[in-house]
Amino acid sequence: MLKEFSPLSPTEQQLMFDAIPLITILVGGADGDLDKVELADAQKLADIRSYDNNGRLQAYYESIERDLAGRIQQLSEELPTAVEPRQREIGERLAKLNDVFPKMEEPFGYLYYQSLHSFSRHVAEAHGGFLRFMTIGPREAKVVNLPMIRPMAKPDEKDYPDLPSVVLS
Repeated sequence: MLKEFSPLSPTEQQLMFDAIPLITILVGGADGDLDKVELADAQKLADIRSYDNNGRLQAYYESIERDLAGRIQQLSEELPTAVEPRQREIGERLAKLNDVFPKMEEPFGYLYYQSLHSFSRHVAEAHGGFLRFMTIGPREAKVVNLPMIRPMAKPDEKDYPDLPSVVLS
C-alpha cells in the first residue's frame, strides 16, 4: 500500500489505482476506438512518470505502470461497449474521487488531481494532429478536462513553496 493511501478505504484505494486506466478508456475511447497509439502513449507516460525520482507521485506510477495494459483490458471488458453509456459509467466512477482527494494529506490530493488532468490531456493528444494543431478531436474535447472531478485548490504556498501550479507531463 502506498503511504499516501493510508487514510483511504480499500475501495477508495482501488479507485485511485483505476483512475489512470479509466481516464485512458474515457479519453482514448471517446471517438469509439481506443487504439494502439493511445494505449502505447498511456503506457509510455506511466513508465516515464514511474522513473521520476523528483516527483512526489513516483510510487503511484510505479504501482500502476506494471499492469496498466492488463487493467485497461479488464476494465474495458466490464464497462459498456457503446460510447455514451461507457462514458457515463466512467464519469460516475471518477466522480467518486471528489470524496477521496480531500481525505488525503496535503499536498497529495492536489498533486493527484493535477496529474490525472495532465495524463488525460496527454492521451487526448496521442495522435498529434497537423503540426501539433487540432491535436484534440471534438469528442475527446468533451471529456479531456475531466468535468466530473471538482478542481482541487492548491495548498498554501508558504507550506509548500516548491509545489508546481500545474503538474506537467
